[in-house]
Amino acid sequence: MIKQKELFYRQTIGGDFELQSIPLGLSGQDVFQTYDMSGTWASSGRAALAVILQHLTNRGVTHVHLPAYLCSSILLPIKELGLTYSFYRVDHELAAYSESMEGSAVLLIHYFGWQNKSTAQLRQDAANESFHLIEDTTHAFLSDWHISSGHSNLVFMTPRKFGPVPLGGWCSVDTEIESASNEIESLAWKSVAARLVRARNLDQQFPQFDKEAEPFYLRILDEMEMFLDQHPTCMGLPQIALEIIGGLDWNDIADRRRANWVCLHDLLNGQVDSLFTTLPDSVVPLGYVICVQERERLRERLAAHRIFCPIHWTLPDEVDSDKFSEAASLSETC
Repeated sequence: MIKQKELFYRQTIGGDFELQSIPLGLSGQDVFQTYDMSGTWASSGRAALAVILQHLTNRGVTHVHLPAYLCSSILLPIKELGLTYSFYRVDHELAAYSESMEGSAVLLIHYFGWQNKSTAQLRQDAANESFHLIEDTTHAFLSDWHISSGHSNLVFMTPRKFGPVPLGGWCSVDTEIESASNEIESLAWKSVAARLVRARNLDQQFPQFDKEAEPFYLRILDEMEMFLDQHPTCMGLPQIALEIIGGLDWNDIADRRRANWVCLHDLLNGQVDSLFTTLPDSVVPLGYVICVQERERLRERLAAHRIFCPIHWTLPDEVDSDKFSEAASLSETC
């Protein structure tokens, strides 16, 4: 019989979908994930961006123009490759206000699953002017709106935020990269093991409960993130990670993401400040995004009930919060 305390710990909300088995074998869904374009799989989103940046560096690009509202991990391959960078304004509706710079690259983020409102204009500008557009579709790689890759715009993403994937990033530059190192192979297998142990531990069908499973999973997760942060241009992807990506049922994951969003939207019923109030048919959301004051206090109260809410994102030190006040506000409340 499952004890009451164990049942409490098993009733976890938030975080990844669980990896309950290893879905080996590349499926026919690869095109679904990569927009019917040729490209390259790498170890992470950071590494996939690094592939694009190396491709552009070979074409004379030395500067990247970035949105002020971004994950700090985006800066890692840019710094590692010795490129200069600057920031542009993102407003409270997440629209981009980039000033194109001749011979540079402009990074556009599609936030939380929705297409950025500035997409059409930036794609047109990239086609007509001498800058390269890089689209980050990490939050939106399951969404069904149109992605196009031409000579002046490039795409990258990682599926790690949407499913139980230990490693993996993809970009629309088709090139040869290094093989996976022994260290990242080891980390990949440890991550798979930790995810399987955690999934079994949370499954109420199994009466045996291991209180060390959660700390083990979190320790391996931290170890993986630390490695990727320290080696943002380490590109080789272990085969086990690629086969999990290819074997997962992404259509089911997309349906569950949409159903979760609708459920939360109906339950909250306008009682919070939601960043998005409607869910278009073409969007698979990363999550249900709200803006709230005293965010950390709310997160602590929810965590006490095993409800875990990520934040997006802590503003990088490199971004001037006074100059980019809208990005700072998003960072402090979302």
